[in-house]
This record gives sequence, C-alpha cells and structure tokens, in this order.
Amino acid sequence: MRESFHPKLLDALSKARGVHLHKNLLRLQFKVPGKTVPMKRSLGWELTLENIDRARLKLANIKQDIDNFTYQNAPDEFWQKHFPIHAMHNARMTLQDCFDEYREKRKNQITDSFLGKLTTVENWLRDEKILKKFVAEITREELDELRADKVTVCRTSTVHDYTITLNRIFKYALEKSYIRINPIKNLLPLEADDCDIDDDYTIDPFSKSELERLLGVVHIRQTRRMIEIAAYTGLRHGELSALAWEDIDLKKGILSVKHNLTRKGNIKSPKTKTSKREVWLLPNVINVLQEQKLETYDKPALQETLHFKNQKSKTVFRRRVFLSRGDLPYKRPEITTTPNQWSNWLKEAKLAHRPAYQLRHTYASLMLENNAKLNFLAKQMGHKDWSMITKIYGKVIKDNEESQFDAIRNSFKLESQY
Repeated sequence: MRESFHPKLLDALSKARGVHLHKNLLRLQFKVPGKTVPMKRSLGWELTLENIDRARLKLANIKQDIDNFTYQNAPDEFWQKHFPIHAMHNARMTLQDCFDEYREKRKNQITDSFLGKLTTVENWLRDEKILKKFVAEITREELDELRADKVTVCRTSTVHDYTITLNRIFKYALEKSYIRINPIKNLLPLEADDCDIDDDYTIDPFSKSELERLLGVVHIRQTRRMIEIAAYTGLRHGELSALAWEDIDLKKGILSVKHNLTRKGNIKSPKTKTSKREVWLLPNVINVLQEQKLETYDKPALQETLHFKNQKSKTVFRRRVFLSRGDLPYKRPEITTTPNQWSNWLKEAKLAHRPAYQLRHTYASLMLENNAKLNFLAKQMGHKDWSMITKIYGKVIKDNEESQFDAIRNSFKLESQY
C-alpha cells in the first residue's frame, strides 16, 4: 500500500527517525529504560506532511520526558500525557463496537427508520469484512475502494445514502476520540448513473386506467380500499395503516396525518415535521371511506401506545380505520405482507411490476396532470417545499408543461378568429 502514497510524503517519512507507517497510520518507535525492545505506539494519524511534523514533535517530547526521568518516576503521568488511557482503549475499538455503542447512546433519538438503515449498512460492511477492523485503522482510501465496488451493483444514490449513514458512526467515533480524523471526509466523488435501474426510487406511477385494472383484480375488499386511498391521497403506507377515525372529518373532507406505523410495529409521529399535515379528500376517497366506515367505525376503541423521542410514550384509545384479522390493528405498514400477493395482482391485471410505493407517486402524477400548484401538492404530500416535488417529478412536470402550452396556443388560435 506504500506505493499508493505520494513520493513526497514517503520521502518526508523516511527522514523522520522513529516515525513509521503501520497499517496506513503513523506509529512512533522509541526506547524506554528497562526495556530491551523498542516501544511501538500508534498515533492513529493519517500520513500527511502536517502529521509527520506533529509526530516528530511528539517523539521529541517523549524523549525529553524520558531524559527528565518522568517515565521512571511517574509512568502513569507519562502515558496519560503522550498516549491518553482512553486513546489506548480506543485503539481497540472496532467499527462493530462503534455501531453497537452508537445504538445504545443514541437510542432516544434514533428513529425506527434509521435503525433499519444502520442494519443495512452494517450488513454491507460485514460482507466486506471491515466491521471487525479497528475503527482507528480504517482509511479514506479503503472506503473509496468499498464505495467504488458497491456502485457497480446498485445506484449511486443508494451508495450516497449508505455513506451518509456511515458518516453518523464516524462522527460519533470522532466525538468520542476513538479516531482523530473522519475517514469519510474528502471521499472521492462518485459518478452519477446514466442508466435507468428499476427499484423503489424509479418514478413509475400508475395511470388511471392501470389503477382501475389493478383494483379490478384485488379480491380483498379492505386492501382494495387501502390501495385506492393511497393512490388518491399520497399517504405513505405507514401513515395509512396508522390512520384512525379520530383523524378524519368526512363532512369537511379533510384527513389529518398525525401518526405513522413503523416496521417495528410502533405508532410514532410522521417522518418529518412537515409530514404532519391535512390532506383534502377527493370525492372518490370520501366514498371509499364511507364504505370502510361500515366495517370499522363502530368497533370499540383499542388501547395503543404512542411513541415519542427520548423514550417518552403516551397511552391512548383509538379506532383504527383499517383492522387486521381478529379486528386487531396492523403491525406492519405494508399494503400486503402475503408473499407474492402484490406481484400476482399486477400479473393478473397485465401490468408491469412496480413496488406498491408507486401508489404515492401515482397521486403526485395525477395531481400534476390536473394542473395542481406545486406548493399545494408539496403540502398535501408532506414535503417542506416544492423543490422536492420538482426534483422527484421533474419529467412529469415537463410533460405537463408541453400539454399546457398546447392548450395556451390553441386558446390564442381561437382568439385570433375574432
């Protein structure tokens, strides 16, 4: 690996007596009284010109304290000064240790969603045989190589998400002095994808006719209603599953999004502050809710625990709009958890496969096709502002702009006749 460093760095290192490179990090070597073998202590610093100078200065201070008998007279003071006890312990901290400690220390702030991301990244690093490495020995170059390999099999945006999640762990390690430099800092940029890869992030909404074909083959009445409501309100699956009759005003035609069902089965606040919102209901959604009202509205309210940050919770009685078997609340946010059921419905309806999350994209697409204002749509979907709408649905907006201009051009033609 030495050949990967700039010759100028290696030249400077060769001139620094007692300063060496070990596993891509600087290490000091010095003799102490009573020992025949030289002591070797890692600094946990990356190889830079600045760090080489710092290492030479530290080594000079160490030798001076040995000459001044500090080592002999006060060994604990000597080691604490030059190699703090916590640093000696931290040198044995693995990346796995950091993941585990981060989960424990941040458990009051971590959402169920982010816990899932941590697990995903953890599994990736475990497959790459890096999870058991000492965190202080993980380098930027190593992470660059891992990301370069990963981006060949998944989207660039996915690798970016992984990096953002992993950065939380390294920031924590830096905060705890387990590392001196965050290796994620100054990572090499990844090339953006220039091909389409079908996954949950591809925008592939259902058209109205496709949606009708899908609804026509769904044989479970309640699930059929959930699909239609999702497609015409833009609710996330967790928001839909957590919905209670107390959150709906059918007379005003307004639905209040107050809670979200996580994959761990917990009722929490929605994804973001702006996700707490009021959704105006289209006539067909009101009709579907009226049908569902006959099924669950008069069921007894059930005791539920609402979970908040800092491990706070509140017990309430709510009447869920959608109930599972035995009239019990759903424990998972998915539209259906029966294996292959969603895929089979799409096949029966002769539709191309796409994830059920496309129902949310369907709502946005239908609203844009009907000339909904961007600010209004952003509020309906729980986005902070319309910038996210333009980012996600840019192609739909562009297509609509062309049809809108055709309408404007035709109106001018009519006016010119008079």
